[in-house]
Amino acid sequence: MFTEFKLNVASIAICGMIVFATITAPVTKMFGKHYNQTKDFVCCKANQLVTHHYFTLNVFWIAISDGFTLENTGKPSPEGCDIKCKD
Repeated sequence: MFTEFKLNVASIAICGMIVFATITAPVTKMFGKHYNQTKDFVCCKANQLVTHHYFTLNVFWIAISDGFTLENTGKPSPEGCDIKCKD
């Protein structure tokens, strides 16, 4: 009987942790890709303005990967590009 009680308590605790993690994940940056706008930058690549968005990929609050995603922003001004991207 005591073993059954321990199994029930363990099951409830695990379910509670899963519910807590699911509800708080968007707020606490617990899982998934999270962007940091303070590390973003813009430069010209192949005569296109490109925005580099910095991100970290988290699992249980631990950053397991980071990097930049690229977004084409549009054509540069007619005068040309001031800042060229390193290729």
